[in-house]
Amino acid sequence: MISGLKLSTYDIIVIGGGSAGLVAAVGAAKLGARVALVEKKALGGDCLYTGCVPSKTLIRSARFAHEVSRAAEFGFAPLDWQFAGDTFAAITGRVRRVIETVGEHDAPEVFRREGVEIIFGTPRFVSPHELEVEPLESGMGETPYLRARRFCIATGSSPAAPPVENLRETGFITNEEVFQLQTLPRALVVLGGGPIGLELGQAFARLGSRVTIVEMRDRLLPREDAEVSALIEKKLRAEGVEVLLDAKAVHASRTTGDGSKSVTIEQHNARREILADEILIGTGRRPNTENLDLEAAGVAYDDKRIQTDAYLRTTAPHIYAAGDVTGHFPFTHMAAYEAAVVVRNALFFWPLTQQLDFRVVPWATFTDPEIARVGLTEQQARERYGDGRVRVFRTEFADNDRAQTEAAGEGFAKLICAGRREEIVGAHIIGAHAGELIHEVVLAMKQRLPASALGGLIHIYPTLTQVNQRAGLDAVLAKLEPYQKHLARYFAWRRSKPGRRQKQG
Repeated sequence: MISGLKLSTYDIIVIGGGSAGLVAAVGAAKLGARVALVEKKALGGDCLYTGCVPSKTLIRSARFAHEVSRAAEFGFAPLDWQFAGDTFAAITGRVRRVIETVGEHDAPEVFRREGVEIIFGTPRFVSPHELEVEPLESGMGETPYLRARRFCIATGSSPAAPPVENLRETGFITNEEVFQLQTLPRALVVLGGGPIGLELGQAFARLGSRVTIVEMRDRLLPREDAEVSALIEKKLRAEGVEVLLDAKAVHASRTTGDGSKSVTIEQHNARREILADEILIGTGRRPNTENLDLEAAGVAYDDKRIQTDAYLRTTAPHIYAAGDVTGHFPFTHMAAYEAAVVVRNALFFWPLTQQLDFRVVPWATFTDPEIARVGLTEQQARERYGDGRVRVFRTEFADNDRAQTEAAGEGFAKLICAGRREEIVGAHIIGAHAGELIHEVVLAMKQRLPASALGGLIHIYPTLTQVNQRAGLDAVLAKLEPYQKHLARYFAWRRSKPGRRQKQG
């Protein structure tokens, strides 16, 4: 307990100005609470500056370059694209402009108008209910001390570098530096075959880099359905990306002469060296807990997450956590969801009112084709329910008329169903706009509907959403299978009987 100092007191203090922190702060303020939000740098977090917004902007530029290279498929003479001014900096310049535009929604004055007090500085706990904040810049006045009944820790996560010998001495980039590049790397080694590695690896390959993706496991995107992993691997290889599976980077060094970097890869008991201008790390994340002095607050944590319960309380019951720092799901939409849970539980006091519900969690990987998922994979469903209780309904984008008009016939939609009602327990879409198409399946899963419900909806023709409808129609037909023999016998009997007019004549 700090004595002899005047403390600013709040109903809740939110630590971290990313997606989770902003949602928690505004939500609490709208309920009438006195709220302070403490942020070290700028509001918006990883999603705005080094994650979703810049990566999707870069991916769009790369997709445009790829579409130009396909001009002949659309009836045009082959075309050749060039960077504006022959420099990659024009691409990253566009990324910065988009960040600035989107960032207007996260300007401090926007949240101050909502009643949130914004404090910039580095926070640390000095007791379970008190926080010391070191000002962002020297000369900004005395270090403020804050007190609150409740706290929400929403400090996010940072890239985690793999244990590769001499990697730090050699130098590497992560999603925090990649969008600052002014020159396109001639060769790029990507460590990690997860969403970050695939999205950025494909984008740089389409812009002209020679890209090698190194993945320790036996397939890309190991959290996705096996068929999805196989298709995206095939697509990347077709675009010239070298994919090394069951491979591990063991050593990095700088070469003499041109200053490029060398990465030693161990694969199938053999070693090889790969030269690259840059090494991009996409192997995982670590929670941002350093310098918070969580021990002083009684909050337990490790190198993976802050420990929370089903209500997002930490081991200090008045302190909550939300977003990446919890280690649950590294997605902006899940950070916002967890922040809403915190607001409800922290401000409505006892009894706690909302537990986490991760039964229906969608996500997408923005490669081309896009990959979207919700619920269980086919393997997970068979392990949980047994082979005899699982049914899969699948439709190909190649059979969708709109996909043909768009020259986007790669991919499929796959519904995983279980039980007597054939309720949807998982869905996987790989194809154009998969991240948009998954949402009607998300709603169906949330309402515990069977796959046949999608077949009963009227879908506009021609649209890509008909891949979901087609899978649902297959489920409808499957329900009729037990009656097919009976119907066949009935119609045969009807055909064998003379018609009414024939009998009267």
